Amino acid sequence: MTLVDSHLHVNFEGFTLTKLVKYLDQEHIDLCWMLTWEEVNSGYWDYKHLSVEGVYDVFLKYPSRIIPFYAPDPHRSDATLQMETWFQKGIRGYGELKATLNWNSQQMIPVLKTARKLKMPIVFHMEESENRDMPYSSKIWDKVLFYGMRSENKIYRIPRKILLVLEKYYTPLKNRKKSYFFPGYMLDFASLEATLVEYPDVNFVAHGQMFWKNISAEGIDHKEAYPNGQIVIDGIIWRLLKDYPNLYADISAMSGLNALQRDTPNAKRFLSLFQNKILYGTDGLMAGQREFLKSLGLAKEALDKIFGENAKHLIGLS
Repeated sequence: MTLVDSHLHVNFEGFTLTKLVKYLDQEHIDLCWMLTWEEVNSGYWDYKHLSVEGVYDVFLKYPSRIIPFYAPDPHRSDATLQMETWFQKGIRGYGELKATLNWNSQQMIPVLKTARKLKMPIVFHMEESENRDMPYSSKIWDKVLFYGMRSENKIYRIPRKILLVLEKYYTPLKNRKKSYFFPGYMLDFASLEATLVEYPDVNFVAHGQMFWKNISAEGIDHKEAYPNGQIVIDGIIWRLLKDYPNLYADISAMSGLNALQRDTPNAKRFLSLFQNKILYGTDGLMAGQREFLKSLGLAKEALDKIFGENAKHLIGLS
């Protein structure tokens, strides 16, 4: 069995190159998909630029184990040129796509056509829009240094409960914007389905909280990213995976793992039914995905597909 981690980043959440190689060796990972994260219009939300240069550098060092992906932000006027250029250098897929767009946005059309032309699978992240608390900016932190928080050029964070008190009296904090609107990533299911229909020869690999929480059709709380509880009614992703041969999903991060762990009998049913559509992945979060999959008593053929054969197939290695 070839073991493939289909969702990894380097220099993300402490996952340095050294830790990456150690992980691949210790876990006996044969191949991994190495993904970028690029947004040209990022706002206040958490974002860490993970460059194609960083991915390509790892690929050059370990070409037999790294499958490089790159998703230039569709907002870029040169997105398709970047896809073509890096494809010639060895990029094998488009991912991770985390763009503040709907699938039917005009910016997506040239990207989708180019992915079809280059036969690139698309790894995408779905996340709902919402109002979020505004983070405290570095400028505000600098302005509260007179409270004795600087030592050897280091800044020590003030506990949130103290900040809430300071907001009442300290003008920069008192007048600061308290919240912002996060527009979400790759909304929505209706436009996703229309895209699956329009581009049947492009393979899409789904990931993210919005996708996986919809493993259940009931009790979906917009604010709850990782819902719990038994699955009584199958959610929309069951139908989409069943109806569209070009839709796949990876189980990486807490989103995928939580969706399966919340209802073990249904997890076994889901993975058995969609054994040709599911990819093993971690997103750098080794939270017991492999052990959980093995504990379900799935057929060896199903496990082999999920652990590597499906990922290899999508990039033309099987």
